[in-house]
Amino acid sequence: MASLAHIASLISENRPADADAALRKLVRKSSAPGVDWGQAIDLAGRLGAEDTWLQAARNWRAEAPSDPARMVAEIVALGANARHEEAARLSREIQSFSDPGLKADGMTLEAFYLVRFGRREEALALCRRALELNPDHAPAWEQIATLDGWADDPQADIAAMEALAGRVRKRESRLALHLALSRAHESAGDDARSFEHVERAAEARRNPEPFDVAMMKNYVTALQQAFSPEMVARHAVEGAGRELAFIVGIPRSGTTLLEQILSSAKDVVPTAEHAILRNAVLPLGAMTPPDLAKVEVGEWPKMSRSYVDNVRRRFGAARVYTDKSLANHFFVGAIRVLFPEARIIWIERDPRDVAWSCYRSKLMATPWTDRLDTTCRYVAAHSQLMEGWAPLFGERLHRVSYESLVLDPEPTSAGLFAFLSVERPADWDMFHQRTNPVATNSLAQVRQPLNSKGIGAWRKHEARLAPVFDATFGKA
Repeated sequence: MASLAHIASLISENRPADADAALRKLVRKSSAPGVDWGQAIDLAGRLGAEDTWLQAARNWRAEAPSDPARMVAEIVALGANARHEEAARLSREIQSFSDPGLKADGMTLEAFYLVRFGRREEALALCRRALELNPDHAPAWEQIATLDGWADDPQADIAAMEALAGRVRKRESRLALHLALSRAHESAGDDARSFEHVERAAEARRNPEPFDVAMMKNYVTALQQAFSPEMVARHAVEGAGRELAFIVGIPRSGTTLLEQILSSAKDVVPTAEHAILRNAVLPLGAMTPPDLAKVEVGEWPKMSRSYVDNVRRRFGAARVYTDKSLANHFFVGAIRVLFPEARIIWIERDPRDVAWSCYRSKLMATPWTDRLDTTCRYVAAHSQLMEGWAPLFGERLHRVSYESLVLDPEPTSAGLFAFLSVERPADWDMFHQRTNPVATNSLAQVRQPLNSKGIGAWRKHEARLAPVFDATFGKA
């Protein structure tokens, strides 16, 4: 049986499929002596093997079931596998500890998962109780900010957070507090102070070197050349993907809203964001021409079946599954080969609103949001690259604008449901009342009726943003 060191070396050698197989075999041996389960969890995350991640976390906790750190590791893994109710239940177990800090951790974790089901008031009450137990609990403030759950007098909350921000030393805590303070000052009508804290949050998460947007563009351009129409025709898995709809859009462009609207139809199951596709296509390596040349003909249908089987296993049976995973734009070529019958929905939004929303938010796996100019260049590049993918799909690609969805919802939504060959429910516009789990930064917005509050939101700070925005996107 391979060691974790060997598995890590396989990843370094660009042999992710071999690493994945070896890690799965090791993790199945729950009593394997001397295994560093923390490292196993890390490797599973790098491979997008979310089910292996959960099993490794459970193996680790089995060695010391009441260890809070191991309980938290399992909670996070449950969330990654869309098992939010189980994550909330285990969070309640942490609240049974006598230590006030641990109780506060458990309460904030439970709130984090309850709000995914739209249980806003319960989540806010838990966060307030957590702060009573531990006034220095930055994650509780972060949750309150996400839910816009300020006290009747937001100045009291602002004063408490400002005082805490002056004491905390951890980078993550500073980041959480500055983002929360930006929301609180916005709620109080102080746009200047709100912007100041957005900038301080960006500083807290800033990497020494800017994200290389040009390198990303070159990589995706190479992918587009590799997945040429000829290559697609040669390897396409005939008939695969009829039940699949991939939603492609940059973060904060409206992908969560779009998926929530579509899931109002009984035939549509939303799968949200996950790493199932990333894990399924591990045999493609980095998807460069040399890597693709190594893929045997029989591997393509195996990868296709692996994705569909894992989606069904995690989300149950459905006529249509929607997948809005953030990295879909990297896998568009692979999607075209593996699922030639799948449909692609590309949602676009004013790049200024996208750039501002990304810059002011805490997003997972988005190192390009730590500088405003880099954020703008990435947003512009994403749109250009999607234009490059579009010809590959023809009529199987449907483009929709966020602004049309919000301002002219009747015909826009009708077109979306028709594209999926799904009947639009009479109450489709009551999507915000659904209790299905939503696990993205937009979880608060999609619990509200359609509204135009997000359109032109950047203009509150136009004097500060326009010089950078105009340089990238042109004059508004």
